[in-house]
Amino acid sequence: MSDTQFDGIVIGAGHNGLITAAYLAKAGLKIAVFEERQTVGGGFATDEVTAPGFKHQLHAHYIKIHESPVHTDLELERYGINYVFPDPKMAIVRNSSYFLYHQNREKTYNSIKRISAKDAETYREMSTKWHRWYVDFILPEIYAPPKPHDQWEADILAKPGGEEYLDAVKNYSPVEYGEKLFESEPCRLAIVRGAASAEYNVRRKGMPALVFATILNWFNETTAHVVGGAKQIPLALARIVEENGGTIFENTRVARIAIEDNVAKGIALDDGSEISANHFVASSIDPVHTFLFMVGEEHLSQDLAEKAANFKFKGSSIFRVHLALKERPRFLMAEQEPTIDDSWKFTIGFEEPGDFAAIGDFVETGQLPEITGVDFGLTTIFDASSAPDGQHVAYIGLPAPFELADGGAERWASVAKDLGDRLIAKLREYAPNMTDDNIVGRFAYTPKDIEEYLPNMVSGDICQGEMSPEQLGYNRPWPGMSDYRTPISNLYLCGASTHPGGHAVGGSGYNAANAIADDLAITKWWPAYDAHKIIEAWEN
Repeated sequence: MSDTQFDGIVIGAGHNGLITAAYLAKAGLKIAVFEERQTVGGGFATDEVTAPGFKHQLHAHYIKIHESPVHTDLELERYGINYVFPDPKMAIVRNSSYFLYHQNREKTYNSIKRISAKDAETYREMSTKWHRWYVDFILPEIYAPPKPHDQWEADILAKPGGEEYLDAVKNYSPVEYGEKLFESEPCRLAIVRGAASAEYNVRRKGMPALVFATILNWFNETTAHVVGGAKQIPLALARIVEENGGTIFENTRVARIAIEDNVAKGIALDDGSEISANHFVASSIDPVHTFLFMVGEEHLSQDLAEKAANFKFKGSSIFRVHLALKERPRFLMAEQEPTIDDSWKFTIGFEEPGDFAAIGDFVETGQLPEITGVDFGLTTIFDASSAPDGQHVAYIGLPAPFELADGGAERWASVAKDLGDRLIAKLREYAPNMTDDNIVGRFAYTPKDIEEYLPNMVSGDICQGEMSPEQLGYNRPWPGMSDYRTPISNLYLCGASTHPGGHAVGGSGYNAANAIADDLAITKWWPAYDAHKIIEAWEN
């Protein structure tokens, strides 16, 4: 290695690690990023896995980076990042009914009015409140260090609307919140499905910031697709790092973090090379691997070792079949409403109340879920660059356990094809043109495959740690270490195992960059995050 000394080292080139690196490289620090895989991006993956020319989003399908400080501060548009805002963004499709929700709140209101006049008026009232809560409470919480519970609660109560917001996020599960507000099953399902998208137990009381954000992202706010695929964002971030004097080392595994007298001094690679860090080492890897494997228990207090060992991964994940298609699905229900065929995401089936929420019961016991419905996504009608001319990429899937009750994770290899067949058969009930002849190629992506593809997603946990009240906010990864700093001097965490958690928001990387800059007394070239200003710019 030609250069063995840097101001700062970032371990892991997922989007959060690259965000931390980009901010600090632009601040004048000499930064190196080390990535074990052959390419940057982590969960922001766009890969050809079915057939040549068909580009699939293996993990991050929808993006909220446009509302983060990252997009504006790092001027991602200069690096070719463009977004589309597909509309309708979600279609709930059943045998005899449908429901659409949109990027535009008034259009969603009209969609609800067709089903329930009462729910439409409730939505209109709540939509205004939700948007205010989103800008006043949720986004500022995501893009700032978490606060102790008492301070967090006091700050919320000091603002207009705080009491009602606090009641919602503390005293209701997503299932209960949907039942409290709405009488119609589609509106209730919209709440529950949003929480499930956050990898959250929808029957769990409380709705932490990132969970509530995900509910509102689908039901009330704008949600984006990156033209060319999610991978474009980490590619742009890597360019920013390099243009500002940083270096990205791909296919280079960090074996150890060098610790002397409780200070992080650098790293050692698999080949024995040692690289010094003058000011900091930041790990975007989960705390279990960071502390127990890369730091080593000999450098940890008993308390820290126990907390790392007790960090919880969800233990459940997602099973998806990625599809290369000759033509897009044509839904029977589109005979009543043609725009259904033009939707971006679909919740298909789940004909009986409670069907969707019941999936979690199967998953928690290690069972393959009963196929009462499917999750489906289609991007090529909004981004034709993802497939050859006139053809399409799609996915179909459901939540699924990592360890199967009968055979463990290893059994996935023997059940993936049959489960994929059953999902496609369910889709075909609603879109009969999804025949075998229409499918150019398919790729089953199991929870076991996720862990092998991205080892940082332990047990296929796509959020790098369980999304639960005990492990979110001031508790992420655990109380006393939620400000991105660790008990080891100059060692920081910057991945999704920190606040605000998993998903494509960039908050962990941004907040970690701020913490490091503060500790190094670096003059920040970037302004304080102003959610009102950024959201207003997108609205205009």
